[in-house]
Amino acid sequence: MFQIWKKKALDLWQKEKWNYVMALTIGLCIFGGIMAEYTQAYSQTIQNGIATKVVRFHVLANSNTDADQELKLLVRDGVLETYGEMLATCETKAESLALLEAATVEICKLAQEIVVSEGYDYPVSVSLVREQFPMKQYDDLTFPSGIYDALRIEIGLAEGNNWWCVLYPQMCFVDATWGYMTEESNLRLENTLTNEEYLVVSALSQEEITPKIKFKVVELWQEMQNAI
Repeated sequence: MFQIWKKKALDLWQKEKWNYVMALTIGLCIFGGIMAEYTQAYSQTIQNGIATKVVRFHVLANSNTDADQELKLLVRDGVLETYGEMLATCETKAESLALLEAATVEICKLAQEIVVSEGYDYPVSVSLVREQFPMKQYDDLTFPSGIYDALRIEIGLAEGNNWWCVLYPQMCFVDATWGYMTEESNLRLENTLTNEEYLVVSALSQEEITPKIKFKVVELWQEMQNAI
C-alpha cells in the first residue's frame, strides 16, 4: 500500500514539479521586489531626512601638490576661525543658510586674501550649492552619500583633493589636532536628527549589529542610485 502511495506521489511530482518550481520562483521574486522597495524607501527616507537638517562644507584645492593642499587648509582654517562662532549660535539649518548666504561675498573676500597673502594669484569662488557628497566618516559618525546643501569654496582650478565637513550642526573646529568631534558637537547632531537618522549615522559606535545593517542598507541604495 505504501509503495502504491509513494508511486502516485512521485508521478504527481513529475507532472507538477515545474508548476511548483514556477510558483516558488514567482513567490521569491515578489518577496524580493517587496523587500527591494522597502529597503530603497528606507534608504531614501534616511538620507533625505539627514540632508534636510544639515549644511555641509566643501573646500576644493587648486591641485594635489603639497603647496596647493596646504593652501586649501589655510583657507579652511581662516573661514572657520572667522565664522565658526557665529555658525555655532545658529539654532536651525535655515538660520545657518541665511547667515552663510549673507556672508558669501565676505567669505570669498577672506579666502582670496589668504590665497594672495600666501603668494598665489588663484581666483576663489564661494557659493551655496546642492551637490552630491560621497560617504564621509567623521570619527565614529558616518554620513551616507547623497545630495546635500553645502558651502562650496573653489580655489583656482579646483582640481585637487577636497576637504569635507559639516557646518550645521557645527562639527568643524580649529584646534591643535583638528579633531572633528567633541561631546558638544555630537550632542548637537543627535538633537538635530531623528532617533532613527542618528542611529544610522552613529552605527559605527553602536554595539548592536542592527544599526550597522541599517547603515549598509542606506549606503548600498545610495551607491546604486549614484551608479545609474
